[in-house]
Amino acid sequence: MRLGTGRERARSEVVLYCRRMLAESLVDFTAGNISVRVDGEPGLYAVTPTGAPYDSLEAADVCLATIDGEVVAGRQKPTTEFPLHTLMYRRRPEVGAIVHTHSSGAMTMAALGWTLPPILTGFVAAAGGAVRTAPYARPGGARLADVTANALADRGACFLRHHGLLAIGATLHHAYNAASVTEGAAEVYLRARAFGPVPELPEDEVAWIAEVWREQWRGTGDGSPG
Repeated sequence: MRLGTGRERARSEVVLYCRRMLAESLVDFTAGNISVRVDGEPGLYAVTPTGAPYDSLEAADVCLATIDGEVVAGRQKPTTEFPLHTLMYRRRPEVGAIVHTHSSGAMTMAALGWTLPPILTGFVAAAGGAVRTAPYARPGGARLADVTANALADRGACFLRHHGLLAIGATLHHAYNAASVTEGAAEVYLRARAFGPVPELPEDEVAWIAEVWREQWRGTGDGSPG
């Protein structure tokens, strides 16, 4: 049966951003995962398969699944973080895409359990403010979605303790932007600490710049990222 154009587009978009993720060294080989809701079918989303090298990934490899956890298409099983994606979409109807990376700066912050403060304007515009570290939960388990709730409150990304980074967005463009820019800011922060305390933006400036990030959520329900 031929897939609808929205489904085809979602699968192709996942492939495109997986290759970008690999090219930017946000992951290595098969690490990390990406998903995006299917346009016109909010109860359905496209998600990366497990153990598939991104440089040879094809649209037909990308799984289609419902927010109730049923896989309806795909040549392979979905990512091991399938429960995380499913629960996130079910609980957060405003979220349109999820990007999970294993980049070096993010993993360093996650290993240390640190918060990345609002040190750069572009970072605040991409993620909404300081990025926190969520408590540890086993990879591949449903509890991972639970522990990210507070860390992702009014933010586009969080670090996963001893793991990596999770970014969300109204679209895959926004989620990927949050993941990519947060990684760059994390690397700057870690280097800058060698010279002493790292200055932060004033609170009023953070609030003003964060409106750029909040704009993506307009029209996604109540206009709030949760």
